[in-house]
Amino acid sequence: MKRTLLVLFMLIAAATYTNAQNEITGFLGIKLEDKPYVAIDKLKNRFPNVKWEYPCIKIENISFLGQQFNSLVITYKDEKLTEAVFTLRKTDLVFQRMNQDMNSFLVEGQAAQSRIANLLAQLYSDFATTLFSKYGEPTISSERNAIWKDINSNSITLSVTYNTEHNEILMGAKGNVTITYRTSSTISNDEF
Repeated sequence: MKRTLLVLFMLIAAATYTNAQNEITGFLGIKLEDKPYVAIDKLKNRFPNVKWEYPCIKIENISFLGQQFNSLVITYKDEKLTEAVFTLRKTDLVFQRMNQDMNSFLVEGQAAQSRIANLLAQLYSDFATTLFSKYGEPTISSERNAIWKDINSNSITLSVTYNTEHNEILMGAKGNVTITYRTSSTISNDEF
């Protein structure tokens, strides 16, 4: 039985990997080579809250990969897309109430920290699975970062940051999941 499951898993993984794209071409209908005004027009058709703040396009509360992200910031240099960062923020803080004993405050705070850590880990896993199914195995991978690179030096970075808060009146955690698209034009020769 274990052998059959292993073979089945390997076949599914191989099929997924062989169907993976070898190029990162864009996101949300925007092609990486689109000029800012083209990207703005495409985005305004789906998101009415698009803002152009030179050299960036900014959108608050944007849906991407089945989740509601807090923001998307697309940066241009010389009318070339260099980076697009989707940021999803999660916070769970507990404030000590009057007449609350320290022990129950600590238990509630540790529970808040655990909830955020588990939520961020689940979101990271979900996004990693989605990106793996589209682009194959990440080039670089760790517990909190995964990077997919294509043949044109474009990349997608999935990362998680997590910080705990703890003082005499509040305890909990804050964290971000970011998905960053970088293009080959991010690094130019004049920056070395």
